[in-house]
Amino acid sequence: MHTLSLLLILHLLKPGVCESCSLVVSPAGLVVKYGAPASANCTSDTVTSMGWEPSLGESPLFGTEVKELTWRVDSLTDWNIKPQCFEISEVGGQCARVLKVTVYKLPDRVSIRYLNHSGPVVEGHQYSLHCLVQNTAPIEHLRVTFFKVSTNGEQTVLYTQPLNNDILQLNNDMRQPVNESYSLQFSPLVLMTGPSGFVQPCWIWDQRDPDLLL
Repeated sequence: MHTLSLLLILHLLKPGVCESCSLVVSPAGLVVKYGAPASANCTSDTVTSMGWEPSLGESPLFGTEVKELTWRVDSLTDWNIKPQCFEISEVGGQCARVLKVTVYKLPDRVSIRYLNHSGPVVEGHQYSLHCLVQNTAPIEHLRVTFFKVSTNGEQTVLYTQPLNNDILQLNNDMRQPVNESYSLQFSPLVLMTGPSGFVQPCWIWDQRDPDLLL
């Protein structure tokens, strides 16, 4: 007997480092859970005047005659934030480094059901499963994998939903949580069915960084 499960992978991409500015931001990019604290350091090889914008504080974050300045927020709730460290030098003018921040949120709920079918399934017939992922972000980096697990624990991938280019384009500038649905067509075999028909699918949630496995 096999049970059918699904794997959701939220790919959170970490950016590289720009080569056009002498400032160094560490880390180069952040992946932060919604509402969690976040921080990054901006350093320079020489004593200079530097600041962070936005500072997310009561006053602008700016320092003079410093070589390092830390940007920090206790609870990050801005989905589209783009912190920028800038340096003002009498010799080199002004340069800036953008800190790429990806704010993510795990789904409130993941549900799976048959499409246009109820009751037992029959060997050799084709059926569709519908997976609904609710209130998660960023949706453009969410990938869904359906797999089955045998009684001895062996996992077999049935199908991986590719990243949707239309979703990537649509959500390029939108990071807020949304709902998204995915489908799988399958034909059950005897080993995939129990005495009363197809075994009800289940889902597993496991968090790993920087990828989120559900």
